Amino acid sequence: MHVPGWLAVLPHGERIAFSLRTAGVPVAVSENFEAVIEAADRPVVLIGHFTAAPAAVRCAQTRSGLAALVLISPVLGMWDGASNELADLMDEVGFGPALGDLPTLWLHGSDDEIVPISDTRAGIDRIRGSAFEEYVADGLLTDGEAVTRVLEFTRRVI
Repeated sequence: MHVPGWLAVLPHGERIAFSLRTAGVPVAVSENFEAVIEAADRPVVLIGHFTAAPAAVRCAQTRSGLAALVLISPVLGMWDGASNELADLMDEVGFGPALGDLPTLWLHGSDDEIVPISDTRAGIDRIRGSAFEEYVADGLLTDGEAVTRVLEFTRRVI
């Protein structure tokens, strides 16, 4: 099995991490993902899944050196289930800078009822940069489909 020359870093998301590892991708899952990024000896793809997406985007907005950013069913824009802390972070992201030329992939399901796509699209539209790609699955986005899209994306951009 070919091991990619990049490291996937996730603030959280064990299911996605497991699927990436199964595909042969080196993965680090850590709440202290900034330290993992700093210590990495290879290009880093930061992956924000669900409620970890705002922290991943904020990191991408405030630092350089990431190879790419992937957002999987991200809580951005508006979300009824957000705590005050998460809502504040979502506001920081929404009023922060666009992602510029950082390769960014947004993955979402058209029928996601937990994170409605219309609410997320509002947040995505505020931050999208010039190297932005999106994939919206018909129905719900599966972990397998997400990993396949991540692998295809990283092969092209790294």
